[in-house]
Amino acid sequence: MMSLILVLFFMSIHHVLAASLLTGTNDPNSLIHDRREIKEIDVLRQLINQETLIRFSIVKDVKATVDDVNSVKRNVASTETQFSSLQQTLNGLKNQVDSLAKDKRLAEKAETLQREVNTLSRQNRILTQKIENLEKQVEVNKTNFLQQMVDALQRQVTSMSQEQRRENKKIAKNCENKIQEIEQRFNRNLTEIYELLNNRTLQTVTKDSKIITDCKDHFLQGYKQSGIYSINPFCNETQVHVYCDMETEGGGWTAIQKRVSGSVSFDRTWVEYKDGFGSPNDSYWIGNDVIHQLTKGRNSSSSLYVSIMLQNGTILYELYRQFSVSDGTDKYKLFLGGPATGTLGDAMLDTGYSFHDLSGMSFSTPDRDNDGWIGGHCAARSNRRGGWWFNRCHNAFLNGQWSSWSWYRPWYPTVNDRALVRKTMMLIKRH
Repeated sequence: MMSLILVLFFMSIHHVLAASLLTGTNDPNSLIHDRREIKEIDVLRQLINQETLIRFSIVKDVKATVDDVNSVKRNVASTETQFSSLQQTLNGLKNQVDSLAKDKRLAEKAETLQREVNTLSRQNRILTQKIENLEKQVEVNKTNFLQQMVDALQRQVTSMSQEQRRENKKIAKNCENKIQEIEQRFNRNLTEIYELLNNRTLQTVTKDSKIITDCKDHFLQGYKQSGIYSINPFCNETQVHVYCDMETEGGGWTAIQKRVSGSVSFDRTWVEYKDGFGSPNDSYWIGNDVIHQLTKGRNSSSSLYVSIMLQNGTILYELYRQFSVSDGTDKYKLFLGGPATGTLGDAMLDTGYSFHDLSGMSFSTPDRDNDGWIGGHCAARSNRRGGWWFNRCHNAFLNGQWSSWSWYRPWYPTVNDRALVRKTMMLIKRH
């Protein structure tokens, strides 16, 4: 707007000057006056130019100021953005501080719990020590009490009179004599029974002109009571006393093995198993020669009945339909045939492991190794000492040592522990 006014002002001055020149006056005063005005106009024009320059400078400065203000605004906006970002960062740091504070509280709580655990552990150790001390004290007191009891008994024994001790010795001697008398009477009765059995056998042979070779012959002669009988398996004057079972599976069974206690050791030599040992009224092995004699010739088709009575009175059995034993030159080799039936389970013929099957195996004793174990000797091992038809080694073994720790697997798996065994028998009968 100011620039437009200045332009109009200059135009009016220009017209005035032009009019003066056109009038063509020659008046000196007028010329002086005109020159003065022209000069003033020049001065004014210079002033105006200066003012215009100043105003242009001001406008430029204002524009620069406006640019600066806009720049400042942009900087302010950027600063606000940075401030917002810083605020968010600050909030995040605050959250972290809060979290750290929470973790610190948890750590402090965990530390407190750990201190409590340590305290309880110390208390537990103290209590354990107290318990151990109490147990030691109880043991000491018990020992002292027992010692006091022993001392008291010793004092009582010491205080007994000589007369009382003589009386006790007399009573003990009388008891010993009574026991000896009973044993002698029992032996006499047993001898008489054997003689009666021998006489009965001889009378039977004479009457019927038939030799009694096994318990089945006695059974067929009408003897139905189980007990001790005499047989003549070799068909000569040699009599063999055996136990006959006249009740099991139709009767007439000859016991080739019987065990009712540990009074008879089965840890025997080859010769002892060959000839037989023990007593049929207690525990015995009839002898391998007799077993061979009973299962050859007309008796070649025989059955084997194995019986085990447990400590609770339960009787388990296994019946094999075919049984025979070869002679000594063939090492008394065992031959078994099925079917095998019973409550014991088959542990001799078909065990599921060929190296434990016993059919076809020779007889072995601690002093004669005929088993199927190359490099080993089953019958001589501490938990298997005894005569048997070992393979490599066995699932059935009825001739082990009577003590439980040294008799391994009497009849696996049904009777795996000797402590379960009360009585065993091996019975044979010809078909």
